[in-house]
Amino acid sequence: MQPDSSFCLGQDDWLALLPRLGPEWVPPALIEAVARNPGAGVYPLHERLAVKLTARCCQPPFLGHYAFGRTAAAQALGGLYAAGARPVAALALLNLPEPDIPGRMLLGLEAGISSCCLEAGVALAGIHVQASPSLSCGLLALGHLNPGNLAHGTPPRPGDRLILSKPLGQGIYQAAQARGELHPHDLREWMELAAQPNSPGPTLDCLDGVHQVLEVGRQGLLGALHELVQENTSLRLERDAIPHMTRARELLGGLEPQAQWQALLRDPQLNGGLAVICSEDTVTEVLSILLQQGFIHASVIGQVVSEGPDKVWLK
Repeated sequence: MQPDSSFCLGQDDWLALLPRLGPEWVPPALIEAVARNPGAGVYPLHERLAVKLTARCCQPPFLGHYAFGRTAAAQALGGLYAAGARPVAALALLNLPEPDIPGRMLLGLEAGISSCCLEAGVALAGIHVQASPSLSCGLLALGHLNPGNLAHGTPPRPGDRLILSKPLGQGIYQAAQARGELHPHDLREWMELAAQPNSPGPTLDCLDGVHQVLEVGRQGLLGALHELVQENTSLRLERDAIPHMTRARELLGGLEPQAQWQALLRDPQLNGGLAVICSEDTVTEVLSILLQQGFIHASVIGQVVSEGPDKVWLK
C-alpha cells in the first residue's frame, strides 16, 4: 500500500489500476518501477521527470454528495501539491457499503470529483469501485515533479517566517456538525475551505527562499510542525495572527483562552492549508502567490528563533 494511502491497495491492485490512467501518463518504465518497489511513492523516470503516486479517500463530512466528492478529490490531490508535484491524472476511488447505491448519489459524487479535477487540470480516467463497510471516496492520483526536488525541503533557520494559507477549525466544525450546532452559513464556510485545492504547492516549492511546504491534515498544525524544529531552534507562533474559522473558538465551549488556542493548533483538518516556512525576504512573494490563487486568509503566523520554552510555542 502507498505510505500516505487510506484506500486499501495491494501491489497487484496498483499494477492493475495504474494502466487505467492511460499510456500518456503511465509509461512501461513506471509500471516496472512500481512492480520493483510498490511502496516508494516517488519514481524518477529520467533526469527531468519524476512521478509521485498517491491513493487517498475520506468519509463524507457533508450531506451533499457533490460537496463530498469535490472535497474528497481536493484532499487527495493535497498529497501531491504539498510534495511539489503537479497533478496530471487521476482515477476516482469509491468504497461502497452496499451493492445498490442510488444513482443520484453516484452522479453527485462523480460530478463533485470531476469538478475539482477539471479546475486542477487533472485528467480523470474513470471510477474504480470496491465493497467496503462504510462509504468513502477519493482518488488514485499521479503527479509530475522535478527529480532535483526529491530532497524535499531544508531545515528551518532562525529568522525564517511561518505562513499559513487557510484558517484552522475544520475538525471543530465537524464535531459541532455531529452535535447539530452548525448554522447554514457555518457549513458554507467549511465546505468552501475543505474543497479548495492546495494548488500553490508546486509553485512555492520552486522558490529559493522557501525551505518547507507542509500539508496541514489530520495531525493538525502542531503535528505538522513539531518534527521540523531542529536542535537549538524553536518556532514561536503569534497567537493573534493565527487565522481560524469564524465560530471555531465559540464552538469550543467553555475552554479557557489558552486551552482554546491549543485545541486549534491540534485540530485535525480534512483538507487543511499549507504551512510554508520561508526566509524573511521571500514572505511577500509567498503571500502574493497565495492571495492570487484565492487563499484570502493567508497570514504570517510565526518565526523560527534560536531558543524558546518549547519546540513550538505561543506568544
